[in-house]
Amino acid sequence: MTATPALSDTATYTPRTCSVPSMSQVITRHRLRSIETLLLALILLGTGFQNLVGAQVIIHGGGKVYDGLGIPVRPYSTFPSLIKCPDGSLLCYDRRSTDSGRTWNRSGKFGFPLGDATHPYRGPTTTLSDGTILVFGRYTQPHERRADVFVTELFRSGDNFTSYGGPIRAQFHVPHVVPGTDEYGQPANGPFLEQSIVELPNGDLLATMWGWLTQDRAPVDYPDRWARWQLKKSRALLVKSQDRGLNWHYVSTIASDPQVGPEGFRLPTLGLLPDGQLLSVMRNGDGGQPLWSTRSTDGGHTWEPLDRIDVDAGTVSLLVLADGTVLIAFGRPELHTLGSSDGGRTWDIEHRGDLGTQSTAAFTGRVAMIETSPGQVLAVYNDVTELTARLLRVTRQ
Repeated sequence: MTATPALSDTATYTPRTCSVPSMSQVITRHRLRSIETLLLALILLGTGFQNLVGAQVIIHGGGKVYDGLGIPVRPYSTFPSLIKCPDGSLLCYDRRSTDSGRTWNRSGKFGFPLGDATHPYRGPTTTLSDGTILVFGRYTQPHERRADVFVTELFRSGDNFTSYGGPIRAQFHVPHVVPGTDEYGQPANGPFLEQSIVELPNGDLLATMWGWLTQDRAPVDYPDRWARWQLKKSRALLVKSQDRGLNWHYVSTIASDPQVGPEGFRLPTLGLLPDGQLLSVMRNGDGGQPLWSTRSTDGGHTWEPLDRIDVDAGTVSLLVLADGTVLIAFGRPELHTLGSSDGGRTWDIEHRGDLGTQSTAAFTGRVAMIETSPGQVLAVYNDVTELTARLLRVTRQ
């Protein structure tokens, strides 16, 4: 039986005692600091300062608002979804591309699972190392008999999605969840399964969710939403599956702090860095608010203090490239891209890229990204009533 991790947000601190140093101690510390300064200078000269602060990340391609150069992917759609199939083709709902996203055609004649792209029914999709493709629903519902268990749809394909099986029920074991309401006033009876799934080298899967636990009682800083829906500040969660996506168990809270941001942490992303660390970037506010990031060095059991990314964003997507470069797409209504060469510790805001929507209406912002070949990225985003693609090339300098 899997043990239920503690859900406490508080930490125990051991107080430190202070004493007045002697004169000899002061002199010794001064000498040590001088030696440390000399060693740091030698390191800077030997390695080059630019290697310590991270290389520049240049994002080529993209576009400008109203430039009309985006690649049409699927009409009458508002929530993007991308699958990279084992044969190299790309799938966006019932549209397939065999040329890295430059052109798209109808794929098959069957009804596509969770294929209503005008509603956020689809959760994360992933292609496992053995070629199996998994497609999950986004909304979870309480299990009819088992407490602290929530279910959603799971579809599987082993033939590049020329056919698929399902739905079967994926089960999420998350204790102390309470119902809530999303930003559109729709009731949420279980946590939301978001757009990121990571496969670890041992085959385990990690995914992000967001929702409310029993201790989450702080109202959002949007008075109208609190008055109408009693909307509370949410938290970001991490869950793990050891049976290829059938059963998931709570691992940890990625982020929860009612003193930070107007709505709590939502839409958490997840990326696996080359050194094995996990990086999560998420929003806290519906547009015009900064993003927040955190990382884990122990497989997601604990997370570092939050870092603020000073960009205006209502949504965010994350992609870790083959060379370790981290790319995020964010915005609403206009969409932008940003790169990091040091695993998300710093961001090259000077070289921010643009995706170029055909509208500045509020109902834009979600982006799905895939690296089609080293340094080549396809970004598909919703542009009010259609899905559009841009081809990006990401380099370091």
